[in-house]
Amino acid sequence: MRKHTCFTALLASVGIWVLFLFTITGCGEEQVSDSNTNSVENVRRNSTNGEEEGNAYIPMKEIKKEVVKILGENYWPDKQLTIEELETETGIKEEMIDDYLAEKLNVETDIDAMIILKVKPEYLEEIEMLLNEYREALMVKFKDRPQELGKVQASRIEVIDRYICFVQLGADTRMAAEKGDEEVLALCQQENERALDRIEKTILNQ
Repeated sequence: MRKHTCFTALLASVGIWVLFLFTITGCGEEQVSDSNTNSVENVRRNSTNGEEEGNAYIPMKEIKKEVVKILGENYWPDKQLTIEELETETGIKEEMIDDYLAEKLNVETDIDAMIILKVKPEYLEEIEMLLNEYREALMVKFKDRPQELGKVQASRIEVIDRYICFVQLGADTRMAAEKGDEEVLALCQQENERALDRIEKTILNQ
């Protein structure tokens, strides 16, 4: 009788341990499922690129306002291109984008410009290529006009999440031109960098 009691107790102990191990294993598997690394990364990535609900869109006028805050009177573009004019200038069509800002200085002798496009994902590479072709065409157009050419050479194309930016700024380069073409290039590069830094921080909500 005593042996039977001991055997029963032993079986009960083993059963408890098996149940305990099963419970621990189940909990461990649930933790792995809940802490899926890719899912966490995707959520964080979306929250920093302005796509989360409640912060889904940065109006173009807000981006421009931030650039003007930085550049002040050195922001010269004063004419907003229509979607038809944008296509004529760059080849970018309305169906490729969700929204845009495209401004140029409304005189031929100065070529300050800023283009910001919120691009449909499937057209990102194509639009980047079109903007590079646009830039190359401007270099040919102004090859005999050193001050304007300096602005084109200093222009920048940058992709920020789903936005593509083309900045060709510099404002008054006459004093820099007196010191040589390299000074014009350096001045315009500085202004473009300041503009892009502000655009990026505004889009990424930093």
